[in-house]
Amino acid sequence: MRLRQIALASNDLDKATHGLAEVFGLKVAFNDPGIHHYGLKNAVLSAGTGFLEVVQPIAEGASAGRFLSRRGGDAGYMIILQDPDAEAQRARVSALGVRVVDDIDTPAYRASHFHPADFGGMLVSIDQQRTEPDYLEPFGDWWPAGKTWRETRTQTVVDIEGLTLSSPDPHALAAQWSKLLEAPLDPDNGLRLPLTKGVISFCQGEDAMTWISRIDLKVADVEDVLDRARADGLDVDDDGVLIGGVRFRPVP
Repeated sequence: MRLRQIALASNDLDKATHGLAEVFGLKVAFNDPGIHHYGLKNAVLSAGTGFLEVVQPIAEGASAGRFLSRRGGDAGYMIILQDPDAEAQRARVSALGVRVVDDIDTPAYRASHFHPADFGGMLVSIDQQRTEPDYLEPFGDWWPAGKTWRETRTQTVVDIEGLTLSSPDPHALAAQWSKLLEAPLDPDNGLRLPLTKGVISFCQGEDAMTWISRIDLKVADVEDVLDRARADGLDVDDDGVLIGGVRFRPVP
């Protein structure tokens, strides 16, 4: 299983997208009109071989809007995992009692969105790109990013290394995710869940919500990224740069 896309929920899509562009040199690959029926607008940005997405509610009752209200502001919202057999993963995860809240089934793409309450408070989707024989192909097709996403890649970000989930009970959440994703925790670190590509980590949160608190991006030049962030007047600390309610940590 591969960590392929991470979504932020924001009340100001343009501001969050601008921050990612200014600091990490990222470009928008796609604005998906298909998500308007969720009451959202979005921007998907190429980040090496993965993708960052920003979604903004545009209609009352949108689930991302409720998430923002509970969180009290912008935050990491959704994780999309890529797998060679999304149908089998859907059946396996559903058999564990996890509810499917949305379904995409086309000749090119298969996806199941799982209920956040059944994933410890986080919206998760397990997807398959049916036009791509090797799901680990670095620059393979990816329907959520549109057809021309490769043309928007830049040299600043090499890849998405991983993310950190903040939770009131990180050890319990780590064990739950290990079972749901059928992936063993790191034997030397029970709060670290390595995937075939990418890592999900868990940390103690300061409130009752589960959310994506940090995203690690492998970059060509860490100091250059941090200098850009400081020049743009953004909040920078040892955990990275605060953009869209999430700490983005540049790593070499």
